[in-house]
Amino acid sequence: MRKILLILVLVITQILGDIWLSRGMKAFGEVAIFSPADLTELFIYLLTSPWILLGVGTLMFSLLLYWMAISHLDVSYVLPMHASSYVFNALLAGIMLQETVSWIRWIATIIIAFGVFIVGWSESKQDSLKSSSPVPKSKQTSQKMGNVALFLFTFGSVVSKVWLGVFGVAFADATGDILTAIGIRRIGKVPLSFSKIWTWIGNILRQPLIFIGVGGYAIAFVLFIALLSWADISFIRPATAIGYAFSLLGARFILHEQIASGRLLGILVVGFGVGVLSLG
Repeated sequence: MRKILLILVLVITQILGDIWLSRGMKAFGEVAIFSPADLTELFIYLLTSPWILLGVGTLMFSLLLYWMAISHLDVSYVLPMHASSYVFNALLAGIMLQETVSWIRWIATIIIAFGVFIVGWSESKQDSLKSSSPVPKSKQTSQKMGNVALFLFTFGSVVSKVWLGVFGVAFADATGDILTAIGIRRIGKVPLSFSKIWTWIGNILRQPLIFIGVGGYAIAFVLFIALLSWADISFIRPATAIGYAFSLLGARFILHEQIASGRLLGILVVGFGVGVLSLG
């Protein structure tokens, strides 16, 4: 129950942070990322816009919750469950930002949500079988990994400014996820005692891999801000689900997590949802 509550608050803060950032960037207009004058104007705007500051603050809190989550749970579980925010992003984008969410976007987000459900169901089933022997590493699992990655990367064939930005965000985010996960695991699980959490946070600030991972998040954030000025949040967030391909590969081959077949299927469905989204 505590695990579900943590994921729920993580999703809510991610959604609200995205909505505030999108609202701020719609007021700013389109960003020309290769223009020094525009970048200077953007930097000043980011430091003075109340919507941007609110969004950044909310997302920073969401990042702290994410670190707490991966200190107890596998990255290959937390990230797909986190993708449930895409459906609510689309809903709130239509209500609060007056974005036109096409039927293709709705179909894509529902498919992604279904993939999230499969991952969650797989995790519950895996928890019930903890007493049995662990899933052995095998060439078959690696081959499935390669097939999933190939399937997901097929949707990158449409090369445009927006999609290049999406892939940039996905890669930078995945790099941040893997590096911070390694750092968090070196520190250990977040303590349940409130008085000890500050010590845990202090250990985070002294872990170099987490700082490098945060650098990856910073690059992803700059690209994400640019994307918000080019396209709607109801498109951008589901599109960046392609990053789960990178994160899944990192979780398997760098973090050495055992990726159950149910999780692979869920990631595959999420990737298919991204493909449907690209049609729109």
